[in-house]
Amino acid sequence: MVALSSIYVAIPTVGSSKVISNPTFQFKTSLQRQKSITNHSLSHLSTRKIHFRKSKISLANNEPMGKQNSVLGALTHQLNPTSLRKDGIYFGFLPDEGDAGGRRQTMQQLNLAFGGRSAAYGWYAQVYNGSLFDGRQLLEVLEDVKACNCVFQPAVMPVGGWAGLTRSDNRQAIAIAQVMKKFTDHGIPVWLRFAHEMNYYQTVGPYTGTPEDFKEGWDVVAEACRLIAPTVKMWWSPNVASAENYAQYTPRNMSTVHLVGVDFYPKTPEAGAPFIETMKNFHDTYAAPERVFAIGETGLGFPGTTEDKLFWLHQLVSAMTEMNHALSISWFNYQKEHDYQLISLTNFTVNEPVKDFFWNNGPLKHNFTR
Repeated sequence: MVALSSIYVAIPTVGSSKVISNPTFQFKTSLQRQKSITNHSLSHLSTRKIHFRKSKISLANNEPMGKQNSVLGALTHQLNPTSLRKDGIYFGFLPDEGDAGGRRQTMQQLNLAFGGRSAAYGWYAQVYNGSLFDGRQLLEVLEDVKACNCVFQPAVMPVGGWAGLTRSDNRQAIAIAQVMKKFTDHGIPVWLRFAHEMNYYQTVGPYTGTPEDFKEGWDVVAEACRLIAPTVKMWWSPNVASAENYAQYTPRNMSTVHLVGVDFYPKTPEAGAPFIETMKNFHDTYAAPERVFAIGETGLGFPGTTEDKLFWLHQLVSAMTEMNHALSISWFNYQKEHDYQLISLTNFTVNEPVKDFFWNNGPLKHNFTR
């Protein structure tokens, strides 16, 4: 919990040192420069994405029953009602950033290739220890996000340390919130995946520190967004793990969490089934009327066919329709060590079964019933 002590919030703006009174939280603007990441640590980073690798319909509003409650209803209304969904579960993409072997994509290109509208737009940015976050990776896609008319889902990754993300020095938290405000000022809904997959990246890099470092970073970013960009929704998004591991990384104050979810890439066609039960247990533990369940990124963890991808997506959607607080899925549409793409910009024939899946009862037509 944030201490209810001292007395001011310093929000840096160009040409201004204005101090805004606030009785609950103190921002300090001195950023301690810490030792930079070693060349070894940087060797596996790209400039953007880190290289690792009951749905009954309500006649009142054509939304699944249960989606009219609290935060779930509010977030549902942030999604464009004409955007892509299957059985009440909304669907979005993380377009290829073109830095890992694939061709850079825009959401406009994906929507044209698919003939539909993505519900969400995922993108990555790194906060480097010792360098104040300017959000340029995110701001590069601002116009594409505006044209998308969808929810923006930035994954902001603290690389190499937590300087500026602590109670005594939260300058990075302020900078993150100010970048988010540049999107919300345009009326764009923002679901912020701060330090996503923290339970994985703290183990293998590029995140450092302990679960307590993550929790403190979460606290100050959530508070900065509350004060500077109050419509931003905070999304706790660990990597798939054990219940004990999730508990280690659970934010201290769950009232700061608006969405929860897990990232998962099955390694074989059969590997998805055990995850479905794990996902349900996570949902039942952490999702609630005030906390929506959504999957921030998924895809296949092996070189699969379009039918393999749709089989996995069918499993996910089928399971999520039975979860009271489930809302959306976002697909990692990258070309990396293998082809993760569900939508292709170069081979439009592979997009046809995807269209069938969403619009023509594809799972039955293509017999995705292994």
